[in-house]
Amino acid sequence: MFELSLFNSAQFADQGLSLLGTLLLTSLSARTRMYGFITFIVVNIPGIYLLVVTELWWILVVTPLWLYLNYRGFINNYREHRDHKIGST
Repeated sequence: MFELSLFNSAQFADQGLSLLGTLLLTSLSARTRMYGFITFIVVNIPGIYLLVVTELWWILVVTPLWLYLNYRGFINNYREHRDHKIGST
């Protein structure tokens, strides 16, 4: 039986945002990919809660590296979008 709890809500939010982020990251548009990176940064909120509750602390060690890679991807997509916008006008 399904029970409504903070843990289950965090699981749904984590998985739903992950699917949305993956969908956005597969776009050819730099702007849409930028939204995908933003989604993956937001996914960190329920993800960290789930790791704390389930006591999977070792995964939290990798989180700064994951955030850094998302940041770099976000900045690169922003620059690509900006350059494309400047080049097309």
